[in-house]
Amino acid sequence: MHHLLIILVLSLSFSISALIRSQPADYGFQLNEFDPFFNYRATKFITDNGLDAYLHWHDDMSWYPHGRDIAATSQVMLHVTTATLYQIFGGGTDLYGFTIVLPMILGSLTAIVVFALVRVIGGTTAGLFASLLYSVSLPIIVRGSIGWFKSEPLGLFFGLLAIYLFLSGIKSNSRKIALAKLIGGGIFLGFSFSAWGGSEFFVLPIGLFIMSLPFVRQDNRFLMWAIPAFLLGIAIAIAP
Repeated sequence: MHHLLIILVLSLSFSISALIRSQPADYGFQLNEFDPFFNYRATKFITDNGLDAYLHWHDDMSWYPHGRDIAATSQVMLHVTTATLYQIFGGGTDLYGFTIVLPMILGSLTAIVVFALVRVIGGTTAGLFASLLYSVSLPIIVRGSIGWFKSEPLGLFFGLLAIYLFLSGIKSNSRKIALAKLIGGGIFLGFSFSAWGGSEFFVLPIGLFIMSLPFVRQDNRFLMWAIPAFLLGIAIAIAP
């Protein structure tokens, strides 16, 4: 019964979030503003030409007259992740429609990640309330609604998932599970850096928490390999 209630509340959070984020489609099923169109174009370049061509793409249609090195000046992980998800889940849909819907799906899935994160900190009840509050948070919704194919929805999803893995890894009593979660958390944080410039705001609280770890967990031998494992994950993710 307890697990059924959790599933019910999380399903409700996801549904509410998806319903609210889908409202802009009433005014047209399309991408919004300028940046989403560039991100769509960059993602389409990957699906048409492959990842290697994208990483070496100098776009002569941008930043006239010198052009633009796309891989060095844009959110690479947003384009790569979207192209990968499209290849896996796109089915018979066109890429344009897929990029319109993706921000809504990612934003709604983040409600579940919020539950997992807050559950580690404050318990199941707090996690469920946090998930419901996230699903109706207007400042979050306006930056992740349908058609908003920009970096925030994916970057926030990766960033919060990284913090969840980091904290649950620190709290784990199993060395193998802790190692997997810490490296995974570092990798997803690196992905978040590459997908969204705002992910830099995660660095300060994580850094302060790492500095306080000797006072939170007295097992110094654990800390000697746990923090390097987390940093290793970040290095793997951002390595060229």
